[in-house]
Amino acid sequence: MAKQKKPNVTAHAFLAEIDKILESAEYYQSRQSGKRFYKTKLFPKLLSQYLVHSSVGINAAAKKFGMSKRTLDAILSGGPLSDNMLGRIRSAVAREVSQAEESAVFVGDWRNATTAEVGGVIAEVATQLVFLKKMVESSNFLNSPDSPIDPIQVKQLIALLAATIEALQAPFIDTKQTGGFFKWLSTLSKSATQKGVEKAITDAMSGAATAGFQLIKRLLKMGGTGDLGSFT
Repeated sequence: MAKQKKPNVTAHAFLAEIDKILESAEYYQSRQSGKRFYKTKLFPKLLSQYLVHSSVGINAAAKKFGMSKRTLDAILSGGPLSDNMLGRIRSAVAREVSQAEESAVFVGDWRNATTAEVGGVIAEVATQLVFLKKMVESSNFLNSPDSPIDPIQVKQLIALLAATIEALQAPFIDTKQTGGFFKWLSTLSKSATQKGVEKAITDAMSGAATAGFQLIKRLLKMGGTGDLGSFT
């Protein structure tokens, strides 16, 4: 008998489905509690497939989502899905996605960043990243409860911007780590544009990502080393 494949509902895919529900699913408002309840028959199946794909048990999942096992069982059985419960699940999945993206960045392909050929490009990229960081930090829209970008992603963006700005000052730059960040930034820029984030910020994101890709191309032409241990 052929081995049955796990349902392909990854954290990324599940997060996207949750956002679709938040944007387009029907809901009703409880007069008694004031809570919003979503009308979606697909969510229990999606949640179940996500748990199977992630190999997460019910008890561990309930703890991860910050709810009781009884509440999670009820949701999986097609019970009422309040905005509070959906929000808790989304926050947990968003953290998982953020952690996965962040860990995927830290690999290791170090390149010489001290040559005159890349010096000007590094300065340009650093300037754009500093500008973007200031814009994100000062944006009332992104830092408000109505922000279309998850608060965790906003904080992650600010932290990664600061880390990348600092990394660009080093004599050697890890092209895989830095390239992974600019790829993530480019994806975030497209998502932010679709969600209606102010154009000045999305343009700054896109510009910084494009400049970053140019820097990576330059760095890949430079000499590198797979072992920085000999320099310490």
